[in-house]
Amino acid sequence: MVRFLAQSNYLREVQRTFGGGYFNVSELLFRTLSVAVPMVVVYVLWRYRLLILHVLGRWAARLLRRRKRRAVENYLVSRGVVLEVCLYTGGAVGRKLCDARVASVAGGKMQLQLLDANPTFTQLKYQPVICFTRPFAYAGSRINAFVTLVARVRKRGVVLKELSLLTPVRYRFILRRRHSRQRVAREGAVRVKAWSGARARTFWMLRPELQTVNNPARYDDSTRLAVENISAGGMRLYIVNPKGGMPPLDKGSQLVLRVSVWSPKTRKYSFFTVLGAIRSRFSGRGGAIGLGVQFVAEGEKVNNRYTWHAVHGEIPALARFLAGIEE
Repeated sequence: MVRFLAQSNYLREVQRTFGGGYFNVSELLFRTLSVAVPMVVVYVLWRYRLLILHVLGRWAARLLRRRKRRAVENYLVSRGVVLEVCLYTGGAVGRKLCDARVASVAGGKMQLQLLDANPTFTQLKYQPVICFTRPFAYAGSRINAFVTLVARVRKRGVVLKELSLLTPVRYRFILRRRHSRQRVAREGAVRVKAWSGARARTFWMLRPELQTVNNPARYDDSTRLAVENISAGGMRLYIVNPKGGMPPLDKGSQLVLRVSVWSPKTRKYSFFTVLGAIRSRFSGRGGAIGLGVQFVAEGEKVNNRYTWHAVHGEIPALARFLAGIEE
C-alpha cells in the first residue's frame, strides 16, 4: 500500500511539472516540420547549387542559342573530337582527369569514350570540370573549351571506367596560357634540378634525377635538362640525350623542381621550389624530349622538411621576380 501511494505521488508530481490536459500531437508535428523543412530545403539548395544554376542556365541557353548548340554538339560527335577533361575549382584549371572522345549527346548528357584516364580519388559526381579541344570555328567565332558538371561516373578503385557530362551552358574560347613566357637567351640564366613527384617528401636528401649543366659542350652524351622558356605559371624543358633511369614523364605525371633564376640587377640567383605537372610531351631536335610543365604547388621548408601549398595559375613570388626582371 505504501509503495502504491509513493508511485501515485510521483506520477502526480510529474503531471504537475509537465502539465496535464490534452496532448496535441498534430500541433507538435506541425511545429517540428515548420522548423525542419526550411532547414532541409536550404541544405539541398546549397548542396546542389551548382547543379541548379547549371540546369537553369542551360535551359535559358537552349531558348536563345538552340541552333548553335546543336551544330557544335554534332561537330564534336561526327568528327570524333578529343577532349582534355580537367577539374575546375575556384575558376582555375586543376588536375587532368582524362582524354576522351564525345561518343554521343542525348537527353542533356554527353557520353564520353575514355582514351587515357588518370587515377583519381576525388568524388566526381556533379563536380565542375573544364574540357579543352583543338580550336575550331563556328559562325565566325572560335571555340576551344567548355565548362560543365559531371553527370555520371563509374570507377574501379581509383581508375575511371565510364564518364558522362551534362551538356554545357555555352561553348567558348579560353586562352589557356595566361602568362607571357620569357625565353631563356643566356646559357645558365635558369637552372633546374628535377626529382620524381613521388619523392616530394624526401627529395632534398637525394641527388637530382635530372638537372641543367653549366657548360653543355662538356656533356655531349650525358642526359641533361635544357630550359627554353619560363613564366610564373610554368616552363618548357627539354631532356637532351634521354636514357634509362629517368622519372616518369607521362602526361599528368608530377616533378619536383628546384628552379634558380638569375637576376641581372642583383647579379644573384633566386631559388624557387615548385611541384610541376606535365601537361604536354613532344619531340625535340636530336631525339630530345620536350615537356610543357605547369606549376601546381609551391614548396616551403619548415623545420627541415617541406610542406606544399597549392597554387592556382601562378607562383606569386616567381611572378613578382620575373616582373622585376622585365622592368
